[in-house]
Amino acid sequence: MTPWLGTVERYRTISELNRVAVTQPGINDIFQGMCRALKKVIPYDRVGLSLYAPENGALKLAAINGCSPDSFYNVGLILDRKDTHHGWVFEHQESIVRRDLHRELQFKVEQYNINDGIRSYCAVPLILRGARIGVIIVLSSQTNRYSGRHAEFLREVSDHVVLSIKSFVPFCPKHLHTNLICPRCIASGGGQATAAKHKARLSDWGKQGGRGRKKPAGGLAREGLG
Repeated sequence: MTPWLGTVERYRTISELNRVAVTQPGINDIFQGMCRALKKVIPYDRVGLSLYAPENGALKLAAINGCSPDSFYNVGLILDRKDTHHGWVFEHQESIVRRDLHRELQFKVEQYNINDGIRSYCAVPLILRGARIGVIIVLSSQTNRYSGRHAEFLREVSDHVVLSIKSFVPFCPKHLHTNLICPRCIASGGGQATAAKHKARLSDWGKQGGRGRKKPAGGLAREGLG
């Protein structure tokens, strides 16, 4: 089992991740910077970032580190949301830790990792304000490399880069089959803002039957005369 992080190493890593998140100009740059920071504290042979692709209704491998060109896992690979470990993490918004992939194999696609010499991995969801956008996975050629504590720290790592990654992802995280400028969110937000702003007027308008009916001519005079 890998010795766990000390407080100094932990916060040094988070500090570096924050710097990466605000200085790097693209998803791959952010991802590779994250990998460099992780390498100092979490041993791995491979790291992958998959993001939701609304045009496919699936996850797409967006960036990798440590993968050979002839591997099954390369940038652009489509990963089903139901039949892959990436998809399971994305759908359930929970982490997976495989300590011995030979013994814990669950999805057929995991066999490709075994073929590449991978023996353990840890995968966590990328979540922004309760909305899922993708998955980060670290993999090792050794068994028993990762534990629940690694999953917790990787979730913390993802929290420090997810906002920057999301800024480059062109879809609405709440309505996964829409673009970044989501008409459902605009309509909902606009409608709520209008209702809040004009609540008093709408109430008066409703009391009048919703039509703003005018009083009959001379009505005011008759009311004044009693």
